[in-house]
Amino acid sequence: MTTTILTTIGTAVLLLQTATRIPPALTDLLRALIPVREALRELLHRQDSSQQPPPQSER
Repeated sequence: MTTTILTTIGTAVLLLQTATRIPPALTDLLRALIPVREALRELLHRQDSSQQPPPQSER
């Protein structure tokens, strides 16, 4: 009985410690994804620009 109570308390403590680390980890992940998003947007923009026909010169 005592072992079960101590195990439950220990598990609760570990879960709470882990839960407090999640928000900073998500913040770091989102900050790391910002340059990736910008690079993808630039890449897609370049592909769109290269598919357009070149402007015709006036004569």
